[in-house]
Amino acid sequence: MCPNCPYVEHAPQTPDGIAAWAVLKRAAGQVRAVMGGVYALDFGAVLMLADAMGALNTVLVEVLPEIEPIIIRAYARDSE
Repeated sequence: MCPNCPYVEHAPQTPDGIAAWAVLKRAAGQVRAVMGGVYALDFGAVLMLADAMGALNTVLVEVLPEIEPIIIRAYARDSE
């Protein structure tokens, strides 16, 4: 990876951020969907996963509503 790569520049730095990122990477299938596609993250499932991973923290709880639309758009883009 390049030193100016967004993955490097924006990588989580704190233990809570690193834990939250680990949960989000593993929560790809924790969505609510209908025939039209994915319309939401299943917050309950994501938080249960985080708890099981020992990664339930305020950073994750605060970032979930902010990142949900980004994830939903990515699912929509992938289905086109």
